[in-house]
Amino acid sequence: MPAPDHAPKGRYDFGIFNAAGVRREELAGTPYRYWHSHAIAQIFAERLSGTVDILDAGGGDAGTLNLLHNLELRGTYTCLDIRPTVTQKSDPAFEIAVIQKPFKDFSAHRQYDAILFQTSLEYVADYCDIGWTAASLKPGGFAVVILHCRNTGLLYRIYWRKGGRHCLDEDELAPAFAAIGLRMTDLMILGGAASRCWQYLAHSGLTYYPACCLSWLLRGSGPRLRHADILSSISRRANPLVARLDYLFRFWRTGHCIVLEPSSAFRNNCSASTNQPV
Repeated sequence: MPAPDHAPKGRYDFGIFNAAGVRREELAGTPYRYWHSHAIAQIFAERLSGTVDILDAGGGDAGTLNLLHNLELRGTYTCLDIRPTVTQKSDPAFEIAVIQKPFKDFSAHRQYDAILFQTSLEYVADYCDIGWTAASLKPGGFAVVILHCRNTGLLYRIYWRKGGRHCLDEDELAPAFAAIGLRMTDLMILGGAASRCWQYLAHSGLTYYPACCLSWLLRGSGPRLRHADILSSISRRANPLVARLDYLFRFWRTGHCIVLEPSSAFRNNCSASTNQPV
């Protein structure tokens, strides 16, 4: 296994909550989703502009397109997923391609400015399955990975039941990605103790069932109240407050936002291969 380049230490960055372009629908999700949606938006806003080629690995419903629109980007968008649910086939700003394959069977026919793995590597046991990542990046390109820590099983029971249990802690990240020719250039910690406690409370039966009962009681009210998603309404207001409380309780993280680029060893190997006589 190649030695990893010098890896950055994990850090909290509360400036991400000023990021522009965050998808509105992400603001009412779990605290962890609130954190990582802002982190992705900040990285994309800082590093991408104009015409871009994006690979959304595990893109599902292609919701990332909304973020790209919010950032006024254009170009090509490729959704790679074993079970994509994309309904949008055309877009005025993006040429859309949907590839239904597992990661291990994917072979890139172009290079990308950015590759996004948003909570999809939890389903990947062997990172050789994404060994194509480094070679699929343009010069100056990067990958963004959102990945849970190992101690999040109780938070994400559904992930675990479906096989999404391949999480990593900070000290494991650099060696894992170095093995496939990638180096970490930034490592943001996502969530603190306040976020984790709120997520346990708000997204467990303690809150879910009372919210269902309240929705049932409102069934005779007007259509706006009758169809209201009460938990989302609560989360939309609570998530910003909880994220600010994390500033005081900067421990018990939920996951990481990892920015990756091709490693020096990978670039040297590519240069050596290019310079070999034919």
